[in-house]
Parts: sequence; structure tokens; C-alpha cells
Amino acid sequence: MFFAIKWHYDQGKKAQDKEKGKRAVLGAAGKVAAVFVLSLLALGLVTFALIRTLSLDLSLP
Repeated sequence: MFFAIKWHYDQGKKAQDKEKGKRAVLGAAGKVAAVFVLSLLALGLVTFALIRTLSLDLSLP
């Protein structure tokens, strides 16, 4: 009886550890995605500023 209870308890702990691992991976993926989007936005703003500084034509044909 003791071993059955212990086994179920250990299985519950494993499930909690998996959930914490998934949460950590999702958090890291979210941070990477946020950094990517911010760097893309910064690149677009720098490009736009450079184009305006060089007085290039931005009008559509």
C-alpha cells in the first residue's frame, strides 16, 4: 500500500515538473519573439530615417 501511494505521489511530482518546464520554454520563446519584433521595428525605423536623410523618392508609381 505504501509503495502504491508513493508511486502516485511521485507521478504527480513528475507532472508538475513537466508543467514548469513547459512554462519556462514558453516564456523563453515569448522573450525571443518580442526581441525579434522589436529589432524588426528598429530596423524599419532606421531604414526609413536613412531614406528620408538621403532624400530618396518614397512615392508609389
